[in-house]
Amino acid sequence: MVNAVIERFQRLDAAFCERASKGERLYGRFSALACISATEAPEALVARTLTIRDRMNEGLGTWRSPGRAMRLVFSAALASSNRNADQFFAIREAINTRRRERGSRVLSHGGSCAALALAVAGGEIGQVDTFFDILDEISLPWWRRVPAREDVLAATFAAMGETPDCARAKLDKARQALRAAGVPGHHVEGAAQEICLGPIDHGEIAAAWTSLNTAVRGRIVLRNGVGKTGLAILAARGRGAETADRLVSSFEAVRALRPRPSGQVAARLAMRLAQAQTGTSQPHAAARDLAAILAAQAAVIAAVAGSTAAVAAAS
Repeated sequence: MVNAVIERFQRLDAAFCERASKGERLYGRFSALACISATEAPEALVARTLTIRDRMNEGLGTWRSPGRAMRLVFSAALASSNRNADQFFAIREAINTRRRERGSRVLSHGGSCAALALAVAGGEIGQVDTFFDILDEISLPWWRRVPAREDVLAATFAAMGETPDCARAKLDKARQALRAAGVPGHHVEGAAQEICLGPIDHGEIAAAWTSLNTAVRGRIVLRNGVGKTGLAILAARGRGAETADRLVSSFEAVRALRPRPSGQVAARLAMRLAQAQTGTSQPHAAARDLAAILAAQAAVIAAVAGSTAAVAAAS
C-alpha cells in the first residue's frame, strides 16, 4: 500500500506536470513538495499557484530574484499557506526598506527568501524589526554562514513570535543535541538551523542517526543525494528504523516518476517526503517548516535545476 504522503505527492506532481511548461518540470516537482501539507485538491492548488506565479512575474519583471522558474516554487509555497503575491511583495518591500534604514547586510535573493519565510509562516510586516534583531543574534561569521538559510531561520523565528535570545537558545540546544549524537562537526550547523524550528527527540537522535546511516549504506545515489546533513535532520525526531524505511520507499517512489528525475534530485525529494511522513499535522507548524525547507534551499534547488533540467525534460 502506497503511503498517503507519497500518494499525495504523486497526484500533485502529475497536476503540476500537466500545467507547467516543459522547462518548469523540475521546478514543478519541488512545487508539488511545497504543497504536500495542504488539504486542497491538487488541481485547485496548481491553478492558484499559477495565478500567484503570474502576479509575481508582473511584479518582479525579468531580472529581479527569484528567477522566473524558481518563482513557481515560491508561488506554490504561498498558495499552500493561503497567502498571495501581494502579501509577499508587501513583506519583501518592508524588509528591504528596513534593511536600508538599519544598514543591515544584503539579504539573499534580494530579501525574497526572508519574505517567503515570514509570509508562509504566518508573519506580518510588523515583525520585520524582530526579524533583523534575530538575524543579528544568530548570524555566523561571514566565512561560515549560508545567507539564505540564516535569512529564513530568522524570519521563521520572528513569525513564531520568538525573541532573539530564545531563538539563539533553541539553535544552541539543537547544535548540542547533534554533537552528542555523533554527527560530524561540519554537518551540525546546517542540520541545527533546520531542526531547531521543531521538536527534537534528544534521547533518540543517536540511535536514529545510526539506523539512517545503515539504511543508505550500499545505496550510493541516495546516500550522496541526502548527505550527512540530511540524515541528521531526519534523525532529529527519532524513530530511526521507521524513518529509514520511509526514506528508502520514498526514494523508490520518486525514481518511478516520469519523466524520471536525476539521482540527486530524487534523493533530495525523497528526504523531504520521508520528513513529511514524520512531521506534525498542525497547519501553522507545517507552513513554518515548509518555509524553512524551500527558502533555505532555494539556491541549491536552482543550482541542481541548472545542471539537470535538460536531462529531466528529455527523459
